[in-house]
Amino acid sequence: MKIIHASDLHLKKFYRGRLPLDVTNKLLEDTWSALKDLADFSNEVEADIFLIAGDLFEREFFNLKDLKRLLDIIQGIKAKVFLVFGNHDYLSKDNLFLKVSLPENLYIFKNELDFYELSDLKTRIYGISYDNFSFKKDFSQVKLDKSFINIGLFHSDLKDKRYMPLDENFMREFNYLALGHIHKRGKVSNNAYYSGSLIPLSFKDEGERGIIFLDDEKKTIEFKNFSKREFVNLDVKIDSHMTFSEILNNIQDKIKEDNLYRISLRGKSPHKIEIERFLKENLLAFYFEINNELIQTLEDDFEIKDKYILDLLASFSNDEKERDARELCKDYILEQYYDI
Repeated sequence: MKIIHASDLHLKKFYRGRLPLDVTNKLLEDTWSALKDLADFSNEVEADIFLIAGDLFEREFFNLKDLKRLLDIIQGIKAKVFLVFGNHDYLSKDNLFLKVSLPENLYIFKNELDFYELSDLKTRIYGISYDNFSFKKDFSQVKLDKSFINIGLFHSDLKDKRYMPLDENFMREFNYLALGHIHKRGKVSNNAYYSGSLIPLSFKDEGERGIIFLDDEKKTIEFKNFSKREFVNLDVKIDSHMTFSEILNNIQDKIKEDNLYRISLRGKSPHKIEIERFLKENLLAFYFEINNELIQTLEDDFEIKDKYILDLLASFSNDEKERDARELCKDYILEQYYDI
């Protein structure tokens, strides 16, 4: 038996930042492209079960045209597809999935715990969908039939009571627990995993994203990457002696063509604003934004010549805290000394 475990596609999710329109459109299309690639992968490996653990789409932006596009992809998947809805696509009466005919290979779980039995695989898939943004259920008394392979499909935050936390005893009932909601993939226990989001969706989603692929015959559980680009938080240390070209080249060497970068400039320089402007005009990247956290210093031409002040500054030790205090004191004195 082979299983695809995916989650948190967030189709039609708009990045909430200052992206230009062409970049936004490319990011919106990335998820669709990744889903199509995943459908092809499922067919190539001849998966039996395709699990989607919630937050498939953004309900406020998702329309009937999008739904048709989605169902066309699902219909092309040879595996049986199982879907639960999460807090972003919850199954209220106005959910678009309730207004259309669904492909025969798609099974949707409603807002009460239920199972679908695959008799030829001696397997039961359990799941439940949210019917509002915040959703809770008590499963502590539920017992499963251990003569079956029991797989759980849940959109759950194990640490946040708003999003259906699961009882540990209940979790142990399953042979495999496919979880959604947390965008970073991770192992909760030997039988429970978050697959993470299919692709990165914001600067909170650093690193590769994709799905978990289970092959019962090979006894393997492995991550498969489906992200074509990454969101990267890049810290850049700058000192006052670096030229603009050195700063630019240092950053450009770290840039990969398809990624998105949030560049944080740290350190000290007398050219805080000019460096930021220079980078915005000359740096080449698919997308970048700059957090300018440089500390503005004074030009080297300004010097303290008063012997008593120099003696005061020399009284600071080379301890890191005292060294920083000396620089702050020096900057303040220069400001007063030259009235700048």
